Amino acid sequence: MSLLFVNACMRPNSRTLRLARMWLEGYDGAVEEVDVAHANLAPLDPDRLATYSSAVSSATYDDPLFDYAKQFAQADEVLIACPFWNFSVPAKLHDYLELVCSQGVTFDVDAAGSYVSLCRAQRLTFVCTAGGLIGDEANDHAFGYVRTLAQVFWHIPHVDKIVVEALDAPGAHVERLLQEALAIG
Repeated sequence: MSLLFVNACMRPNSRTLRLARMWLEGYDGAVEEVDVAHANLAPLDPDRLATYSSAVSSATYDDPLFDYAKQFAQADEVLIACPFWNFSVPAKLHDYLELVCSQGVTFDVDAAGSYVSLCRAQRLTFVCTAGGLIGDEANDHAFGYVRTLAQVFWHIPHVDKIVVEALDAPGAHVERLLQEALAIG
């Protein structure tokens, strides 16, 4: 696999998805897509957490709970596309990332307690759009969250963002703003 496209766009006419598809037009390689909006994802509840903990303890990762983590670990590059919702990412993307953060599959902990990456990816690109203004402090709850996971757990050396905001502002030229973001990003 070359690029893993994590599509966390919830609406069929998503502007974020249009931006991501425009970005993908310039990509030369194999793309595997995970449609987070339609995936059967749920947070780790007590039962699923017990399954997860047992697997990590025994280093057996054959439960389907680890399928997304295995797929992520094999990606050479990752593109995550999600709308900016309530100053964060959609809950289903958070559920997906919770499963991807699987000790023994995408990262491990060494004897000193430091995180060791088990991922191949050298680049992660985060694509996001917002109807209003995001602001620096709020951005930490979306891109900052993904960037921290990428850098701390997975040691991905190149983490980029393409964010287009204020798309619902009066007079906003949405298509032009999307095109300009790709020219800059």
